[in-house]
Amino acid sequence: MDWAGPVVAGPLRRRDIARCMTAVCPTVTVDAISRGWMVRGRTGVTTPASTLDELCDALVPHVRLPGWEHLEEALLTVPAPSRVDAPEGELACPSMIPEGSTPVLGAVTHLPGHMKLAAFALGVRSFASAATVVTTIDPGYHLAARGGHLLGI
Repeated sequence: MDWAGPVVAGPLRRRDIARCMTAVCPTVTVDAISRGWMVRGRTGVTTPASTLDELCDALVPHVRLPGWEHLEEALLTVPAPSRVDAPEGELACPSMIPEGSTPVLGAVTHLPGHMKLAAFALGVRSFASAATVVTTIDPGYHLAARGGHLLGI
């Protein structure tokens, strides 16, 4: 079962995430398919991904950005979707920002939660560090990670 399923499920959300990940990893193309994504390399090699974790794992080798600041810059060039399939209150409960954590992706306020969640999950795997990083997915809802792993949602 995909822990992020409730936030990333649906054809519009998968499409948005595919577009966002293609912008962040321009050496591949990510397409939305039924029940997931397809990562296509320049040589024609394809990798299916049915969960957000599988998608991020397939994309990590293609991330050419050196850190969080560069990921943030790349995300700022991604246009917000014209139509968002995101009902109010999709995240279960508000969360707290862990004390001593480093905020990341703070300037990315134009993208909906599902796109920012996917980008943060990719960044967590790509820029793993011993420090705790945190981002705001939606007002009052935060994600934290340390050592390449999300600490909770």
